[in-house]
Amino acid sequence: MNITFYSSVSTKEKVFGYIPEFKEHNTKFFKLSERDKLLATASDTELLFIDAMGVFDKELIDSMPNLKLIMSEGVGYQGVDAAYAREKGIPVCNNKGVNDTGVSEIALFLMLGCLRSFSKGVEEIYSGRQIEFKKASFGAKKELSQCTVGLIGFGDIARKTAEFCTALGARVVYTNRTRYKELEQKYNVTYLTLDELLKQSDIVSLHLAVTPQTINLADNEFFAKMKNSAFLINTARGDLIDNEALKNALLSGEIAGAGLDVFTPEPLEKDNILLDDRLKDKLILTPHIAGITSLTVEKIYKNIYENMQNIACQKELKNRVN
Repeated sequence: MNITFYSSVSTKEKVFGYIPEFKEHNTKFFKLSERDKLLATASDTELLFIDAMGVFDKELIDSMPNLKLIMSEGVGYQGVDAAYAREKGIPVCNNKGVNDTGVSEIALFLMLGCLRSFSKGVEEIYSGRQIEFKKASFGAKKELSQCTVGLIGFGDIARKTAEFCTALGARVVYTNRTRYKELEQKYNVTYLTLDELLKQSDIVSLHLAVTPQTINLADNEFFAKMKNSAFLINTARGDLIDNEALKNALLSGEIAGAGLDVFTPEPLEKDNILLDDRLKDKLILTPHIAGITSLTVEKIYKNIYENMQNIACQKELKNRVN
């Protein structure tokens, strides 16, 4: 088969290392920055595996007349024109569920880091002010067990996050387009409306896909409904947050801080407004690494290989989204 990886992270060494069977096929690798090269040299592609942050539009789809499958390396696929692919009879799949533990661990890390002023603490240590920071923190920081954690969205990652938070004694509430009454007892969570969740939560954690309805969900009105002492966590997609609104909320004290693993746009450039020096003490940033653990990557490539076999044997595809 003619296989193409269009990705910022997948390399020949990584893919062949996890799944040596790919060596038996005509497998090509292109970086996301090599769109023109992809258009010029990959017209024979039958199976296309794309970075979750990649763009695969009508032009690229039309450039590959033999295309039988487009599959995201991650959970996200918003850059893929799935509707046009469906018109062309090309299935689009993702890797739903592979990174729930990895992403939830980072969400928990960001929550704890915000509660204990991790960024400020590191800066103070490097400035020789450890004791001063410790004195200022004495009796002033909450444990997670003292908090209400509000989850916006309740898919695989949010559910795993709920498990972690309840294990540490937090009260967990959630809101979602569909209420999951049958899961509330299992995960020890309480359903609330969005407004009530924002009002009650000490930590608000985003777990939504990007849709026209969720872009810039966290806007000025959103932050105005949060507690002044609350923190925002985002391990989902950067597009869920209005950067200007977040910056203003942090500078004005409307919220206490935020922990982010995702940004808009990505990659995060030096001139991004969230990299304002005035926000250093109120932000914890990680470079979109939540879902790329060794275990997650192993699952990703196994799913990719499984769907490759499903195409060859004309079997039902795993995690089809269109």
